[in-house]
Amino acid sequence: MNQMITVKVKDQYSNEVNAMAWLNNLHEQEHAQGLALFKKIDHIIVEGEKILPSIELLFESRESDSIYRVIEQVN
Repeated sequence: MNQMITVKVKDQYSNEVNAMAWLNNLHEQEHAQGLALFKKIDHIIVEGEKILPSIELLFESRESDSIYRVIEQVN
């Protein structure tokens, strides 16, 4: 089962927004704990749009000209 978390993302214009991130279903918990957060993310949801990773560290919107980078997990 995939896990959903809230993350803060920043676009190329330095605007920060909260987004929902779906984490990959990682079978090896020990290995997953050593991974950086962005490597665990399957996709993010920003303003209702599901955005898949396009380049390592970046999520490019198909509906707008925004490119997002995950900054941190929001508690």
